[in-house]
Amino acid sequence: MEYRTLGSGQQPRADFKDDLAAFCRLDEEQRNTIVEWFLSSGTYELYEPHLPPTIAASTLLPEQFRQAAGVIKNLLYGWQTHGLELQDVERDLLLLGCDAEQTAILSSALDRLHSTKEQVWVEGRKEFERSVGLPTIDDVNIVWNARPAFGGDAFYYYDSVSNEALYDTFLGLVYLATMEISASDNNRDNKQRIAIQMNEQTFERLLSGMKRAGDQLKVLKMRTKTVSADAGEPKGGK
Repeated sequence: MEYRTLGSGQQPRADFKDDLAAFCRLDEEQRNTIVEWFLSSGTYELYEPHLPPTIAASTLLPEQFRQAAGVIKNLLYGWQTHGLELQDVERDLLLLGCDAEQTAILSSALDRLHSTKEQVWVEGRKEFERSVGLPTIDDVNIVWNARPAFGGDAFYYYDSVSNEALYDTFLGLVYLATMEISASDNNRDNKQRIAIQMNEQTFERLLSGMKRAGDQLKVLKMRTKTVSADAGEPKGGK
């Protein structure tokens, strides 16, 4: 059985049908809120730190929004990628086991979103390039600690005839930042974690370096603006 929205030889993931049903279970107002979000969004990012204002003001729970909007996003992406007609998408929905009512609900939403499918595809390809290849950052935590300094080590204890051992002499505090970086690959399966420490001077260098990198990005975007504008119209379907 071949699903046209997925491409030749591809099969839907195990929970795809559940996601379709989740969108259909929403009430009409909730579904309309998701459709309006697509019509007004520019990036279609589902996992920003804060929910879009229209979603936050609705009765949708965050997980409801991400699950339901995610499956619509996937359908729009496949619709555009493979140059399909809406009837082709409806065929796939029936093959996936959606009943007549569910198919009608999903088809109505997709029909309203016809104008967004090309941009959903463009943003999807950009997101792929941002995540493919090397692991990408999932989270960064920075914690400051005040570490005591003593006159000697506890493990390597050095004593001498001429100098009194100072291992229990408190000399003050040193301030250290611990930065923990969590990253994963494109499939989110290969997770990595690294933790490093920095003194105050290195932390300030990091902040300055990030500021300069930001300045370089502005220059790069300015220099490549013409190239970006000349990229041409996406070629993805009807």
